[in-house]
Amino acid sequence: MSLRDRLRQSDDRSSGERLYERFGIITNPFPASNQTSANPRRPLSADEEAERRIVTFVRDGKSHVVVISGTQGVGKTNFLNHFESEIRNVMADRDGYYLVRYLADPEASFEGTTRRLFEELGTEHLRTLVDSLRRNQASIDQQVRGHDMRTALYRLIKSDHPEFDLMLQWLLGLRVLKAHRLALGVQFRLDTVESKTAALRDIVQVSGSAGVLNGIFLLLDELEKHDGVLGPTAVVRYLSAIRSVVDALPQRLFLMIGITPDALRRYSAALPALRGRLQNEIKLEPLMDEVEAWELAKFYMESAQRSAAGEQNGRVERSWIIAQEDVIARFHQLSARAKRRGDAGVRQREFLHELHVRAEEVIQAGGDGN
Repeated sequence: MSLRDRLRQSDDRSSGERLYERFGIITNPFPASNQTSANPRRPLSADEEAERRIVTFVRDGKSHVVVISGTQGVGKTNFLNHFESEIRNVMADRDGYYLVRYLADPEASFEGTTRRLFEELGTEHLRTLVDSLRRNQASIDQQVRGHDMRTALYRLIKSDHPEFDLMLQWLLGLRVLKAHRLALGVQFRLDTVESKTAALRDIVQVSGSAGVLNGIFLLLDELEKHDGVLGPTAVVRYLSAIRSVVDALPQRLFLMIGITPDALRRYSAALPALRGRLQNEIKLEPLMDEVEAWELAKFYMESAQRSAAGEQNGRVERSWIIAQEDVIARFHQLSARAKRRGDAGVRQREFLHELHVRAEEVIQAGGDGN
């Protein structure tokens, strides 16, 4: 069959109707391996543990570090995507909370993360902070350690036209120009991880004391990418920066890190002092048996049926696009492959991709392949 014929068949309305009539779906229910977001998500027992940690953080305000560990493909990114959405939705009703999701190619320093934190706070937070400090200037002397930071905040609260844009530029580590010196009184550029960490500490502490910041959620994903890309010295420097941020902020920081177990062990050996900060570990496991595999496959097919039913005005029970015995057979094939490479179980991403390929065969056969 030519590509033209395949596209014509895909456009055929009756083909889509047959797919719905037989399987109750209108699209492939399984995500391909490259589709890491916008997928249905089956609740995990690990969710409850993460939620308990978040509740404790919001209640007590003391900083938490939660490590989400699991081999590649078991759902760490999906887990962080879920909690990014959950935190953003829930905290929209609570003042003084900020969320930063940072996922970037490996960088030789931690500066990109601190930059994102300051960008998330932004000029609006600085404006709110200054308004509060005008009523309680004592917080500056009590909470701020840096001389430039203290000077800049006093200049802002005493000015009739505070230069919040210049303040943010300074916090982001841009060059200190004459305009910054005149408006803020600052002398030195924040051009090192240490200076940025100190500035972040001051801003968080004085904002908390002023009652305009309750917490920052920082989600870091794929931390294992730094290993093997950066040299050993750069990796240790990066890890040391994470430790420094955690140590500098004993309150108001919730840090969630996605990482593989192997990388966690290597990083702990490279910087033993960091391991003590990473004790709260939530492990995501691969699929270990055919019961788990079938339940996961069924969850995705049922989700697709519910979605299609909403568009078709009512759900009717249908056959599965991939029969249970076929799902289990494919799980065992993948399980044998996993054992040959030394894996304990089948990675969810690999399993769902296998089902995606099979479902696509059925769909492109007009629903006649099962």
